[in-house]
Amino acid sequence: MDDSIRFAGQAGLTSLHHYQDFQPHLHTDQVTDILQNHRIYCSNPADFNDPWDCKPYFDPALLDDPVNHSATAESLIATHIPGPNDDVIIRQLRTNPAFLKKAMHEFSERQAKFITTRWGVYCLSPDPCLTLMWSHYSRNHRGICLEFAVNSSKFVAAQKVHYQKQYPALLLHEPESYLTMLLIKSDVWAYEQEFRLICPRFTDVEQHPLIMDGDYLSIGPRDLKSIIVGCQASHESVQTIRDLVKRYAQNVAVRYARRAANKYRLVIED
Repeated sequence: MDDSIRFAGQAGLTSLHHYQDFQPHLHTDQVTDILQNHRIYCSNPADFNDPWDCKPYFDPALLDDPVNHSATAESLIATHIPGPNDDVIIRQLRTNPAFLKKAMHEFSERQAKFITTRWGVYCLSPDPCLTLMWSHYSRNHRGICLEFAVNSSKFVAAQKVHYQKQYPALLLHEPESYLTMLLIKSDVWAYEQEFRLICPRFTDVEQHPLIMDGDYLSIGPRDLKSIIVGCQASHESVQTIRDLVKRYAQNVAVRYARRAANKYRLVIED
């Protein structure tokens, strides 16, 4: 996919998929909630399985460059909460490299905690046939995969995750550095082909389309196109999903992941 693409709407995608576990006695209420109340649960970044994910670090070593030192100092000063000894702190930030580096290390730690209070994230993939995704997130192919429509829905705003070998060199004064923190991962995760809905828990933007209500984001009544059942799901799981769809959302299709008999490949059947 073109690296210049940022949003799902730019990629020409018609569907995005969310892999999740399903066991009739544990997750029925979660699926019922989506079907009946038309909302999705957005994860707290603190719960992600990648220990670097959404944990930015503004490397103090980058501040050895005088330009970066100056710009970073001014950025910190601009966001500084007034308090005692302000004149001393501002002077130290501008003139004392060790003081600035210590301040940036502490800022990184605070920012990682702030992210968990500021945003919820809903993780998606354009491909419903990713074997490792079924294995890791859908309980070894016993769970489900939700298919959402992209066009004319909030999912058009899902943002593409970028994967790279090296940890990003983050500088506080660079525009949109806060988004970089949420959308760059190690290339060991590239198989996920991930897109993300980055949903604010609070915002200064009026009528933000992705503003959450508690831990949930509301979606349209027809945004959920289908529920795909894993190839190793139990008969009870299959029947429960069918019953829930029949009861709450007959417009949603029930589809099935099948294991190709002679290839290492999944196929989706209606």
